[in-house]
Amino acid sequence: MSTDPAPRQATGGPRIEATEVAAPLVVTTEPAGETLRLRLAGELDMSTAAELLERIADLAAGGSPRVVVDLTALTFCDSAGLTTFVRGDRRCAEAGGWLRLTGAHGHVARVIEISGVGDSLLYRPS
Repeated sequence: MSTDPAPRQATGGPRIEATEVAAPLVVTTEPAGETLRLRLAGELDMSTAAELLERIADLAAGGSPRVVVDLTALTFCDSAGLTTFVRGDRRCAEAGGWLRLTGAHGHVARVIEISGVGDSLLYRPS
């Protein structure tokens, strides 16, 4: 029986530490008539929300303030993601446009429904 409180690391190899790996957020932009469609895939949370808001703000400032966000491939969204949608809508409105959500299902649709964000952003399931 060993008296060591923790197992020892084998010598000679790299040290491996437990890390938490989040699914990346993939954002694809597509023209859709007078609007732009942002297709989100992956997870929208506090680690990816700022990147999305920056992308939306750049589109609005660059003359594309009408944005439809397609959530079909989004697998997770937390309060930071919901806040990003509301802030993105404000940025678009400041430039004379709007932000709309569409295509959510499962967990993401439920979060949008419970939060009431869908009401303010005129959410359309499809």
